Amino acid sequence: MKAYGFSLLEALLALAVAATVSAIALPTFAEFVARQQATAAVNQLVGAIRTARHAAVTGRQNIALCAAEHGSCLGRNQWHRGAMIFADRNADGARQLAEPVIATLPPLPDGARISWRSFRNRAYLLFRGSGMTDWQNGTFTYCPANNDLRVAKAVIINAQGRLAKSRDANADGVDEDARGRPLRC
Repeated sequence: MKAYGFSLLEALLALAVAATVSAIALPTFAEFVARQQATAAVNQLVGAIRTARHAAVTGRQNIALCAAEHGSCLGRNQWHRGAMIFADRNADGARQLAEPVIATLPPLPDGARISWRSFRNRAYLLFRGSGMTDWQNGTFTYCPANNDLRVAKAVIINAQGRLAKSRDANADGVDEDARGRPLRC
């Protein structure tokens, strides 16, 4: 009678090959997932900035973008908790009850952060009815939970309200800021 199946040696060899392939693939897959999360977060932020600028121009009014939770603006580097776009009639960067909310952004995944550094050192970004910022050229920087600089991204905004995404100009694996310096987390 002929036996069908695997011998113990064949099974162990197949298990060793599977373990080797997994050991090679899992770190690469984890980096892929981290890069996709970074891209999604930055694209969502870019969409929010463009929405705010568009609302300012079409409504000929001040529109603010701030880190927010439950309809209230938060402090300077609380962008990981969510964000809000609202009509800022008094241009103070804090939403009053009479100021309508245009859109909100959900919080980032646990541990990821977005920081905002700008001229005039404000915790919010304000667009005037002309589409220009309130002289707030600056940078939003996304940092992953593990602070891997290869995954960090930035969105750079000039005073005219135009934006650009960071890129790795010198091919060292880390994006650079507007001055050509590597991003920091």
